[in-house]
Amino acid sequence: MTSHLKARLKHVVDATRRIEIIEEDLCPPEPQLLDTCTLQNLDWVDRQIELNGPISWGHAAVADLAGKYGAELANDLVDLGVLYREFENRSGYPWLVSRVSEVEASFASGVKGVRLSSILDFFRGHQDDWSDDAHPSVAKGLLFAHRKIRVSPLLLRGLNVKFVDEVHSATGPLSFLPDEGDRMVVAGALIANVPVVLTTDRRSFWKHRVELEALGLAVMRPTELLKLYEPYWQALDDEFKRRSEARD
Repeated sequence: MTSHLKARLKHVVDATRRIEIIEEDLCPPEPQLLDTCTLQNLDWVDRQIELNGPISWGHAAVADLAGKYGAELANDLVDLGVLYREFENRSGYPWLVSRVSEVEASFASGVKGVRLSSILDFFRGHQDDWSDDAHPSVAKGLLFAHRKIRVSPLLLRGLNVKFVDEVHSATGPLSFLPDEGDRMVVAGALIANVPVVLTTDRRSFWKHRVELEALGLAVMRPTELLKLYEPYWQALDDEFKRRSEARD
């Protein structure tokens, strides 16, 4: 726990307010929109669990993974697995999926396509179960809109366009992204007010993270995101331990 957080909590007795302060001080930006590449990697994590049970990545296992996929992707895979497990064991997944990934999954053939569709449906199910106040500033329904949607003229003006379709057009504000699917993912995040895209692909969103940050959208890799969650989870655990000891 940081000295700043300790100072804020020092004279706070109310348990609810203490949790609110921890949230204000340490909670990472939520929710995060998963791109298709991350969904594929989550399917990989899921298969490892199916084959081997709960994963414990020792140095030798990580080194073997790095030999197969490179050190950066290996670290992202391991940390994505940690996030997956921790969210499952804590308060649920702060992850969103969109119709873009649903369409891309439909193009995948055979077992790969079936598994990708399955894990997408899994996260969409959790997404649909969120209460209205889980993330009240996010319009998650817009991520799967099949018909024309009306977006605030102020938002469109901020992106220097007049119509929604212009947001992801090849000549629009996202023209620095060469792939149309990537532009549609980002457009969905901007329109739905999602603060983060989580990716494991360094050739697309990650490569253009500076331009996307200028539009108000953060791009993170699992390793970055986990580093933000670890002190937050530790502070929550410390708080619950303090309550338990106070009751005893």
